[in-house]
Amino acid sequence: MVVFAVLIAGNAGATNLRGQIVHNVNGQYSPLSGTRVDLVTWNGTAWVTYSYAVTGADGFYYFMNFPPGLKFLLLVAGHYYPPQSITILALPANSYQDMPVISL
Repeated sequence: MVVFAVLIAGNAGATNLRGQIVHNVNGQYSPLSGTRVDLVTWNGTAWVTYSYAVTGADGFYYFMNFPPGLKFLLLVAGHYYPPQSITILALPANSYQDMPVISL
């Protein structure tokens, strides 16, 4: 019981990220599945790949349980999104920090 409480308390401050990758053809947008999305973070000295996800059939990707305050960028198909770093927010449990849609 005590171990369970410690595990819950340890993840209480974690934030989840999600976003969608779409393909734009003549103004028509469709989800882009199977696309690798790298979460690149600032470690105080350099940008490093922290984790990666692959988009599902709906074009969505998810990153789970990241510490608030972490500065990051997304690397997709050789390009960084957004052009300036974002800071992970402190959000209530089981909620998501939504990222802008990325159109390729």
